[in-house]
Amino acid sequence: MMRYLKTILALWTIKRMLGQFLIVGFLVGNSFTNRTLAQDLLQRKVTISVKQKEIKEVLSELEGSIGVKFVYGSRSQSHRKVTLDIVNRPLREALETLFKPAKISSKVISGRVVISIEPFVLEPSSLINPENQIQERIVSGLVRDEQGEALPGVSVVIRNTQRGTVTDVEGKYSVTVPEGYTSLIFSFVGYILQELSIGNRSVVDVSLEADTKALDEVVVVGYGTQKIANVTGAVASISSKDVKGIPTSNLVTGLAGKLPGLRVTQNSSEPGSYNTRFDIRGFGSPLIVVDGLVMDAINFARINPNDIAEITVLKDASAAIYGVKAANGVILVTTKKGEVGKPRISYLGYYQINKVTNTPRPYNAYEFAVISTENEINTGRPPGSTTFSREDLEKYRNGTNPGTNWYGLVMRDRTPMKNHTVSVSGGSEHIKYFTSLGFLDEMGLWKSGDLNYKKYNVRSNVTGQITDDLEVVVSIDALLDNKNEPGAPAYVDGGIGGTYFSLFMQNPTVPVYANNNKDYLSDTFDGQHPLAITDASIGGYTKTKNKTFQGSFALNYKLPWIKGLTGKVLFGVYNQDRLLKSWKPKFLMYTYNKEADSYINSSTKNNPSNMSEDYSTFQRITTQGQLTYNTVLAKNHSIKAALVFEERREQSDNVFAKKEFDLNVDQLFAGLSKNAVVNSNNIFKNGNQNVIGRLNYDFMAKYLVEFGFNYGGSSKFPKGKRWGFFPYASAGWRISDESFFKDLVPVVSNLKLRASWGEMGDDGASSFQFLTGYTYPRGNYFFNDGIVSGLGFRGIPNPNITWYTVTSKNIGVDLDVNNGIFNMSLDLFQRDRSGLLATRVLTIPGTVGANLPQENLNKDLRRGFELVLGHAKRSGDFKYSVSGTITYTRGRMSYIERVPDANSYVNWRNNMTDRWDNQTWGYKYIGQFQTQEEILGSPLQDNQGNKTMRPGDLKYEDVNKDGIIDDMDVVPIGRGNIPDINFGISGSASYKQFDANILFQGASNFNYNFQSGTWYMGGPLPWAGRNGLSYFTDRWHHEDVYDVNSPWVAGRFPSTGYPGSNRWNSEFWLQSAKYMRLKSLEIGYTIKPSLPGRIGAENVRIYMSAFNLFTWTKLKYVDPERGTELTYPITKNYNLGVNITF
Repeated sequence: MMRYLKTILALWTIKRMLGQFLIVGFLVGNSFTNRTLAQDLLQRKVTISVKQKEIKEVLSELEGSIGVKFVYGSRSQSHRKVTLDIVNRPLREALETLFKPAKISSKVISGRVVISIEPFVLEPSSLINPENQIQERIVSGLVRDEQGEALPGVSVVIRNTQRGTVTDVEGKYSVTVPEGYTSLIFSFVGYILQELSIGNRSVVDVSLEADTKALDEVVVVGYGTQKIANVTGAVASISSKDVKGIPTSNLVTGLAGKLPGLRVTQNSSEPGSYNTRFDIRGFGSPLIVVDGLVMDAINFARINPNDIAEITVLKDASAAIYGVKAANGVILVTTKKGEVGKPRISYLGYYQINKVTNTPRPYNAYEFAVISTENEINTGRPPGSTTFSREDLEKYRNGTNPGTNWYGLVMRDRTPMKNHTVSVSGGSEHIKYFTSLGFLDEMGLWKSGDLNYKKYNVRSNVTGQITDDLEVVVSIDALLDNKNEPGAPAYVDGGIGGTYFSLFMQNPTVPVYANNNKDYLSDTFDGQHPLAITDASIGGYTKTKNKTFQGSFALNYKLPWIKGLTGKVLFGVYNQDRLLKSWKPKFLMYTYNKEADSYINSSTKNNPSNMSEDYSTFQRITTQGQLTYNTVLAKNHSIKAALVFEERREQSDNVFAKKEFDLNVDQLFAGLSKNAVVNSNNIFKNGNQNVIGRLNYDFMAKYLVEFGFNYGGSSKFPKGKRWGFFPYASAGWRISDESFFKDLVPVVSNLKLRASWGEMGDDGASSFQFLTGYTYPRGNYFFNDGIVSGLGFRGIPNPNITWYTVTSKNIGVDLDVNNGIFNMSLDLFQRDRSGLLATRVLTIPGTVGANLPQENLNKDLRRGFELVLGHAKRSGDFKYSVSGTITYTRGRMSYIERVPDANSYVNWRNNMTDRWDNQTWGYKYIGQFQTQEEILGSPLQDNQGNKTMRPGDLKYEDVNKDGIIDDMDVVPIGRGNIPDINFGISGSASYKQFDANILFQGASNFNYNFQSGTWYMGGPLPWAGRNGLSYFTDRWHHEDVYDVNSPWVAGRFPSTGYPGSNRWNSEFWLQSAKYMRLKSLEIGYTIKPSLPGRIGAENVRIYMSAFNLFTWTKLKYVDPERGTELTYPITKNYNLGVNITF
């Protein structure tokens, strides 16, 4: 007994692994005696798959699988995290992989198997013949990881020799280097091998970078994780380092170009606006799942990027497991969790300046007066009766009357944004935690300062180990944001986009104040005075307060009675409250009567003053139960299975109230109840349930298959149509693991072929279309001096409405050469949808009093490809990587319910069945008329014998040669406004403490149509009395604006007041919108460890970055990504930031 205790005490005093680490395997059971050979134990087959777990946790799992007990020194590196994936391999191989590059040796002591992890140190005699007596020198240094922490156990080898050593507990090493040898090779399991030229240096420090390829990275997939080498679906993922510090308040905007297949289009840079469009492969809005709970797109965009650990995109049948709403693909977000170790405090903050990228210039006062005069004369007004005389034009020209620059009056040229994030993480064997606080403060472009946005993020993830088999996980995510904006115009989009639009349409010859008296606002076009609608003290305000909470509680339990079986239950709540308060006070605008020296109230806005509040709440409750089973049969057959039940229930409640006031009081309780204009309330509820199954099988990790299903039910459909069964399957073949291939092409690290097929269902219909009934209220009516709400018939029900079905097909190949020197991934995909909702084309009597219901009638498909290319290399302290992604996708209708056409031409033009989408139809532009004679000799296009046409007007091709330009000459003229091709090119490089990252993002195969844009893009003066844009100054016009007989001066655009045919949809107004944008550029410097240590910090990094820096495009006048001129502009962002870790 004493001998046994002495042995144990001796083992606990062994210092560290790799020469200082000793493992004792205590065999469980009495059947093993002194005669048990160590080799028997080390040859036992084990299967284990872990991601970023501590060594002691890995050893604990091995204990349960082979019946041993491991004991190791208290000062060992048992807390170091590793990733390991071993399938039915000997224990020796597992340990060698775990502790590489150490050697494994074993012997029997007192009936116990003692496994030693011995250091890798070779004798100098293996390198040099002593007779040569070559001089030697000692080289020493320190090896750290990317976070600046010491790395023990790193192999340090002299190049072209067998001599080497390993780093000690503090990451230090010392090696004797013979004369003539000038390079050291540093290697460690899970890190990229690095070779350094040491020259004549005696001290060489190095930083190693984690090698996710070498670790065979594990990625999050549907209801679980999978080793990336074994994934058979189309899956893309990025980690925290790819999203950390995204220099924008919108997470989605920062993902552009980073994930293959994810298409992102930034609509504006408006503070607090989360309307960025994004989809997967052009399929539509994807399902978003954050830590196991569904989240809507707007709140996904609000997530603090610094809280994210990983984002995974499921693009093909792999998404089928998520059932309802997964037909357009799934985005899985995993947030950061705590790790065992001392508390680590991290601060990330930056200050940002935003500047508009592309601002078109409206006419100045002189240009407006000239073009307005031309317009009046060209449309028949006598030259002597025009609004502006020659004297007026001269005053505007020479600056005597400078006019008004409305844009410069209310707009800043740059605005600030501040962002701060503090996080704390750490833990012990029993509890691990991650908590973060985020704050963002952004100002808008209005000089009044009344457009601003503030966001507060709080996240806490806690994992508790109750017992060896029971784990509890609690996650909390809370968000509060406030957006303030001045009262917006009533027309267009009723928001900030409309305010921005109004700046360009205002007449620049109108002064800001009547007679320059600041007490009297001038009466402006449509009553939208820019000063009033951008200043809350004049035109009112809109305030939006949003509160969001998402929380979950989960229990994970390893069921002891069946090895490999794990159970999980999860309960989650998502709740959002939103209050929108809008105040529009009455304000007056004036004109000045010079003769009477008086001010006339010519216009009153917001009359009477009105106040509204819109309060809505939304709640989603999620319940999940899950069983997973992992095992290995007959050594080479690996099986993973999962069975999941999930239920989601949703409900929403909305209350809207509005009052009018005689006095300017911005509270609903004020005023008389009879002034209540609108009071309304609506509520909805729906829910769905899913039974999900998945089975993964692989043979020797080379032949891979996955089968699964989703049996889903939705409350939107009637009984008998409510449930749908949707199966999927995928398979893969890792050719690179075949022995014949390894011998034939040894440089290929990975070559995998994969294919998938699956069906998914979508309940995209509105709720309860299978029920008859009424809607209330349906319109408001005045009776007896009061408001009475109407009652409306809900429509004819459809008792057969059900899911529409999506069929996904994907084939792909993954290639990796020399462990990352070159990598490639190629996918070909097609998605078919059937049962899309449409209304049947039938004629019914008007006496029915209702419309026909929607039915599952239409079909469509979308197909394309994705290509990812990458290259990485390292040489000494310098390393770099380059990668590129490109996605091509296009769709068409396979069948569309429509009215029969009158003739074959109309059918050819209007029937979209089996025709590729994203096309623009119009007239073929063949030039501009140069003379009146040419006009009279051309096909008719104004229905008046071309008598209204003028030189400079647009000339179209008579396609059908009938002498008339009409609808029969309309043909496809170009792409639509959605790009078929999206791409991204990224690069990173580092040298010692410097690092840099760059990202280009772009799109191609789409057009911008200026005639389908907003009004002010349609011509020199598309609206009488409203301003236009300066590029229309390049137009056809008479040499003397007041003399219609003076010669014509040619220009790019037709003259003002031109006939309607000039504004027809044609090639003239169509421009290619393809572009490439320098989306982000970042340069950073990590301060040497000695300086941060003086302030108690482990690491300090300072950086500068820019976002939306440059754009290369042939498209003029507008931003190619925004695609419309109405919205708040896209801005460039310049940042200065710091990241400190304590």
